[in-house]
Amino acid sequence: AYEVATACALAIGADKLICVIDGPILDEYGRLINFLPLHEADMLIRQRAKQSEIATKYVKAVGEYLTSIGHTGSTAVVHCSQNGKAPNSTHYATFQNGIGFDNGTGLRSGEQGFAIGGLERLSRLNGYLPELAAAAFVCRGGVQRVHLLDGTIGGVLLLELFKRDGMGTMVASDLYEGARMAKETDVAGIKQILQPLEESGTLVRRSVEELVKTLDSFIVMEREGQIIACAALFPFFKNKCGEVACIAVSPECRGQGQGDKLLDYIEKKASSLGLDMLFLLTTRTADWFERRGFKECSIDMIPDKRRLRINLSRKSKYYMKKFLADRSGIIADKAFE
Repeated sequence: AYEVATACALAIGADKLICVIDGPILDEYGRLINFLPLHEADMLIRQRAKQSEIATKYVKAVGEYLTSIGHTGSTAVVHCSQNGKAPNSTHYATFQNGIGFDNGTGLRSGEQGFAIGGLERLSRLNGYLPELAAAAFVCRGGVQRVHLLDGTIGGVLLLELFKRDGMGTMVASDLYEGARMAKETDVAGIKQILQPLEESGTLVRRSVEELVKTLDSFIVMEREGQIIACAALFPFFKNKCGEVACIAVSPECRGQGQGDKLLDYIEKKASSLGLDMLFLLTTRTADWFERRGFKECSIDMIPDKRRLRINLSRKSKYYMKKFLADRSGIIADKAFE
């Protein structure tokens, strides 16, 4: 079944492949793995290849032949060097039963599926590593996302289709879970996420006009065209510091590390801008920031320009975090220059 399904997905250039398996894919702590970028799935398979014949075949397929991968439709493109020289031609790698081969002619052959049957899968000695290898395999071939669903959950396919955050483990070859700077079309999604926290008093209210005016400072996380989390970084270049604000995650996506991803993005962004410190004001989430390296500070540590706009009636606490500049972080956008 896997060989047919994966072959069809590759042949039609599918954006998504859904596979129903007989259990969940868990990490070493027994927690469901919701999302794996292709490079992380590939690394996990390689680390366990000695335990699994199927994983070994996967590594042979993508490691021996795919030295540099691009995507054209549903085909993995290999740029080959000749005698140490720069590549002057492109040919295609095709796969069969988990083993890759290159016909060396520069001609494209039809894609084959990835078979994961046999004793290894039946015994489950390696958990769901075979299914993970098949998922990574087709992502290598051009399928953008593979969803591995726990078939022991009643109605799991319907839940996957209609729940915003899905149900199982997703392996993705694109930037599906990537953070990015906000754009004008994101304003409605940002407002929708911020509004419940504004109504509860956790965040300061911001009108749509205010959001539009400060949009260049916002970062969002998008999933299938919908904003699932947001945050803002307001730089104060004269003081070499930046304010972290508006960290908010959609209710159905909380508890999955989205806030940590946003904060990590902000820290890399601040570092790339040459900032030495981050600060924030909070009334209810101090513990969360303390666990992530922020220390309580006095209002005197806040830049004068920002301090003059603080609403003292909110009785906010002030936190800061110093860090060494890391110039390897995210490149500064023109909006911040």
